[in-house]
Amino acid sequence: MVNATQIKAGHILKLDNIIYRVLKVSHLTPGKGNAQMQVDLRNLKTGIKTNIRFRPMDTVDKVEVEEHAMKFLYQDGSIYHFMNPVTFEQTELHAEQLEDMLPYLKPEAHILMLECEGEPISIRLPDKMSFTVVSCEPPSKGSAGNLKDATVETNAVFKVPMFIKPGDIIVINTETGDYIEKG
Repeated sequence: MVNATQIKAGHILKLDNIIYRVLKVSHLTPGKGNAQMQVDLRNLKTGIKTNIRFRPMDTVDKVEVEEHAMKFLYQDGSIYHFMNPVTFEQTELHAEQLEDMLPYLKPEAHILMLECEGEPISIRLPDKMSFTVVSCEPPSKGSAGNLKDATVETNAVFKVPMFIKPGDIIVINTETGDYIEKG
């Protein structure tokens, strides 16, 4: 059990016998009434997003999960295939279980597979990952601080500084989607 004020993005919670992954946590302090924690959740079985408000004194069940090092192999329709690099055992997850992490999945990416009660439920990405820029506007000078859209090899689009050009390797924060540095 954890106090509602200790909930963080990435935690796995069990509410009414349903397992959720925490996507985002906001502390709300309305003009009238008591403070609340607004928590955006994703049901790990159905993939449906929901949000719930907790009072600071509420407690919730935090699920203990096992983590195993895995490597992303390939996508087959809405099924994503992962392999344990030691045992070569393969595991499949559906797109609904990975939805907000899909822009970061590229073949050979090293991730952590999260298992609850022996069942794979989700993955955890590294804090930052490198991507090759496939397309973007030409680099320009004199516009410090401005950002432009860049498409990477996974077809995800990230905001990057104006000096980035196609072929550059960029490092992205996987939690926020923000550009960190040129690789």
